[in-house]
Amino acid sequence: MSAETKDLSKIFAKLDKLNPEAKFLSDSALSTVTEYHDTGCMVLNSILSGSMFGGVPKGRITGFAGPSQAGKTYITNKILALAQKEGMVPVIFDTEMAVDENACIAAGLDPDLVKYVPVQTVESCRNQLVAFLDSVIEQKAQGKFIICIDSLGNLASQKEIDDVEKGKTAMDMGTRAKGLKSMMRTLTFKAAQANTTVLFVNHTYDDPAAMFPTLVKSQSGGKGPVYLASVLVQLAKRDEKNDKTNDSDEMIPEANKYSGVTLRALTVKNRFVPPFLEAEMYLNFKTGLDKYSGLKEMAVNHGVIQQTGSTYVLPDGTKLGYYKNWSSDIELWDNTIIPQLEEKLQQAFRYGS
Repeated sequence: MSAETKDLSKIFAKLDKLNPEAKFLSDSALSTVTEYHDTGCMVLNSILSGSMFGGVPKGRITGFAGPSQAGKTYITNKILALAQKEGMVPVIFDTEMAVDENACIAAGLDPDLVKYVPVQTVESCRNQLVAFLDSVIEQKAQGKFIICIDSLGNLASQKEIDDVEKGKTAMDMGTRAKGLKSMMRTLTFKAAQANTTVLFVNHTYDDPAAMFPTLVKSQSGGKGPVYLASVLVQLAKRDEKNDKTNDSDEMIPEANKYSGVTLRALTVKNRFVPPFLEAEMYLNFKTGLDKYSGLKEMAVNHGVIQQTGSTYVLPDGTKLGYYKNWSSDIELWDNTIIPQLEEKLQQAFRYGS
């Protein structure tokens, strides 16, 4: 600490006494993120954090929104599984009764070390989450847990439940949206204090009243999740038919020649790197999310690989040939392409200069 900083510390002494969290930014302030959770896919890590070796920011709220079957639950389960392998304990708040043991195992989770919490209303979900995070802070267990809410879109307000039980047909009148916003406001600070990541899944829909279609879709539950999440990813999908270049062992015979889906991820909000970054990933029905999928396109975009017609070369003139001939060359990816691409991304995916 410099002499000038020491002088300032005397001035801030009363404030620091009132608020122990008040620090200079260089002294590991609560707002500083230093760790990330791997998503299992390098291009997704890149657009979330600016690094292929980053991912979801730890201690922050990150949302994955999209239509049905767009990979939201699979991706969040994959993040939980990789965090579990690092020694963290996943806690899943399930609102759709759709999280089961087999799905968790398929994503790599050990169900014996996953805390499962079924919830129905916004209010009960908020109260249980806050109570849990308070317990994490009180027990000094910061950084040891990771939470997922699947999904925000299926949480009802207590008023909805009460009206149904009484046979009323009155509309909700915004109670649910206000409750979700209250929950997100409360969680933002608590999650940072507990250094506990909160993931959420949400539904998207097209606005029929919009004059022009927009790239960013509306989410269930109002603007609370949009305003208060640190990172928000919008997912879409395209079904992929098997062709002669694909390995038949990676396709289910009864799947009518569909081997998987291509997922498009668009960061509609990001507080760490510029938003509106887009990447495509391949999710195979048998083998799961491909760690290297989407890297070829990203490497071409940043000049790490050059495309000449249907073949590829490195900037030094080394011929790679057709993509199918080197797509599975792990040594080429890990030792040549990825280090160069990572260096490029460190410069390209950051705010300012």
